[in-house]
Amino acid sequence: MAGVFQVMALGVSALNEGDIDPSFMAKLAKIATTEMISSKELNADWQRAAAGLLVSIGSHLPDLMIEEIFLHLSGPSSALPAMVQILADFASANAIQFIPRLKGVLSRVLPILGNVRDVHRPIFANAFRCWCQAAWQYNMDFPSLSPLDADVMSFLNSAFELLLRVWASSRDLKVRTSSVEALGQMFGLITRTQLKTALPRLVPTILELYKKDQDIALLATCSLHNLLNASLLSETGPPLLDFEDLTVILSTLLPVVCFNNDIKENSDFSVGLKTYNEVQRCFLTVGLVYPDDLFTFLLNKCRLKEESLTFGALCVLKHLLPRSSEAWHSKRPLLVEAVKSLLDEQNFGVRKALSELIVVMASHCYLVGPSAELFIEYLVCHCALSDHNRNDPENSKVRIGAFCPTKLRAVCEKGLLLLTITIPEMEHILWPFLLKMIIPRSFTAATATEWRPSRVLCNQKRRN
Repeated sequence: MAGVFQVMALGVSALNEGDIDPSFMAKLAKIATTEMISSKELNADWQRAAAGLLVSIGSHLPDLMIEEIFLHLSGPSSALPAMVQILADFASANAIQFIPRLKGVLSRVLPILGNVRDVHRPIFANAFRCWCQAAWQYNMDFPSLSPLDADVMSFLNSAFELLLRVWASSRDLKVRTSSVEALGQMFGLITRTQLKTALPRLVPTILELYKKDQDIALLATCSLHNLLNASLLSETGPPLLDFEDLTVILSTLLPVVCFNNDIKENSDFSVGLKTYNEVQRCFLTVGLVYPDDLFTFLLNKCRLKEESLTFGALCVLKHLLPRSSEAWHSKRPLLVEAVKSLLDEQNFGVRKALSELIVVMASHCYLVGPSAELFIEYLVCHCALSDHNRNDPENSKVRIGAFCPTKLRAVCEKGLLLLTITIPEMEHILWPFLLKMIIPRSFTAATATEWRPSRVLCNQKRRN
């Protein structure tokens, strides 16, 4: 049965507009919905295939397809989740066709939300996520045509309150996570007044999800980023959150950076990388509004010398420094002193993050005076590392990624060469200081690495 519906869906999708027979399409839609409501089972292959056929019909005749769905929204409760899932799939596949019909969909779905059982709530929450995403897409494609009139806004506000106050506090983890994901797409659509009122409940609800697994941390971070955007970057009013309100959020996010930075050898690479990037976007959003406060916050976390917080703060500083160089220009001495205080850290993860930050600082002219040679010596020192230089894992309170001397050495070698080739301002610092670094016995293992940038500098001197 699934194969038949899949073939039919492909055939309908391939039809030209002139080949569409509305009466025949209506019969196909009837067949698909009849098959779907004949079973109480959800997400069977044949059921998903039948839904695909209805979505294909909707791409040509959206009103016909949606009216067929509406016939079953007031029918037996077993059919409701399947019908709502079809509307979600249609919104994801064709936002332009769906959004003008959003008011009709919401007017029929909202009255039944209060009676939805826990087992079906993730389906309904996912549908609201898809519908709100479609609204965002529609606004991007047609910025002058706002589909969210007063009625639609009223419907969305009602759904938002239900999701926040009831579903997001469910004991069922799947219901909670799907509700938070849906709320994340609503933040920029509801009124600022409603968002401000909801913040005291929203923030703890989202942060609570970070105690779960990596997939849940990703969706929590995506929702959190949307919340920060809606709360801090609105063009219609001042920020809804003071920096003091944000500290609990930022303190929760720093360890997330720690555990998602270096996961290339794990099967969760894509999830961890997405989470890491979303966390950085959260910090960037805060930095756009509170650059000085964020800088002070990150430096204070570095001074605590708690490995996970220090590592996270260094990674965030590395990410934000190129994007906040103007706002942080006057704070260069503070950052230099903070980095100098960390040069004796033994954890390989912290040392790797520190080395990467030093390279970024050099590219923005932070390396001047005696501290510049100190930082270059730090990079050269780590170019001399071997696998025998492992520190005792038991001395590390928190395991930060899968870092080892080899990875740290590679970062420093690439960084040193990058400084030599791409940053002309570093020439007077590196030459002849790099040649002096060849002499100490402790740096002998780094001789080959030092020689390469030294040769580049020597050639530059000859040309000049």
